[in-house]
Amino acid sequence: MKDREFATVARFSSMEQAQVVKAMLDSMGVENQIVNDIAADILPMLERDIRIIVNTSDLPRAREIMKAKFDKDSFKNAWKVQ
Repeated sequence: MKDREFATVARFSSMEQAQVVKAMLDSMGVENQIVNDIAADILPMLERDIRIIVNTSDLPRAREIMKAKFDKDSFKNAWKVQ
């Protein structure tokens, strides 16, 4: 990731949910990383804290992407997909 300042854009308790959002951000060109709380892997009774972080400069765009409605017509109109 290009900048050294990061912000959490989302938190999850499931790695699967985090991976879906990561793929969505990747596909829209927003660099991001999944940060996993390793303690929850070792002690499964702990609540998981899986975060997706982005460069602070990309935070507004990442938030907008995550708010998008994903039915086909709304997606075309929101992002001007041709």
